[in-house]
Amino acid sequence: MWSVILESKNMRTPLKSKAKTQPETVAEDENIGSRSVRRALDILELMLQRGEPITVAQIVTELSIPKSTAYELVRTLSESDYLAPSGRGSGLFLGRKLFELGMAYRGHVDLLRDGSRIAEQLRDETGETVQLSVLDNDLMMVLLKEEGVRPLRIISKVGSRVPVNWAAAGRLLVSDMDDKALAKLLSSTVQPSPTGRAATDVKKLITQIRKFRKQGYATELNETNEHAGCVAAPVIDVSGHCIAALSVVAPEQRLTRPNRDYLIERVMNAAENLSRRLA
Repeated sequence: MWSVILESKNMRTPLKSKAKTQPETVAEDENIGSRSVRRALDILELMLQRGEPITVAQIVTELSIPKSTAYELVRTLSESDYLAPSGRGSGLFLGRKLFELGMAYRGHVDLLRDGSRIAEQLRDETGETVQLSVLDNDLMMVLLKEEGVRPLRIISKVGSRVPVNWAAAGRLLVSDMDDKALAKLLSSTVQPSPTGRAATDVKKLITQIRKFRKQGYATELNETNEHAGCVAAPVIDVSGHCIAALSVVAPEQRLTRPNRDYLIERVMNAAENLSRRLA
């Protein structure tokens, strides 16, 4: 996840009827599916452009699609809450699911924007590499990072994914889960770390995760990389859930007391600041 560096050509045949081969059938199915998706998106975009409820008849006219197709698409979109009755006649408009998607997008954009600012400030304060990580398909993913400025520093890669038991930040990212859900996730994702020092026992991990969340920060040393470790703090949303984790990663010689305590203080303060901004 990170490393310590020191900077210094067909023959024609008679025409005959034949059954379609499987590849041809699959290709046709894919084309039909793609066309349906495109038409569904066209309906949503039409409503967005018009800014007001529209009827199926208007969809048929505006998009030049068969009436039966329009009704089928509208039914599917409505069942999934992407469309909803406008309350006025037979008009339809954008549904609740699109609002939820929009809020999720906004939250992601805000996290990147504000997270980048906070991470840069924390990097400047500590001189160490700073990461902002999120949970992605049950793995910890580095969403963004600010590289440290010291000659001996930690290099990490944005987009890298590792099991949550490998990193302090990863353990914080799953700290909202109840014991049953957490045990299920850990049982299917836990792996020995490169150094062999990260905990793999599910019960011990759950105990450790509960402790980390209660104290408001997490630490690890030499669990993923030899001679390196990190301190991390949770980024909390308005509902009290951990949506990301901010961490400082550094060589082990700079993670001894009292410097470690200083880094813990700074990363907790930065994570609280980011939480407030997102709220």
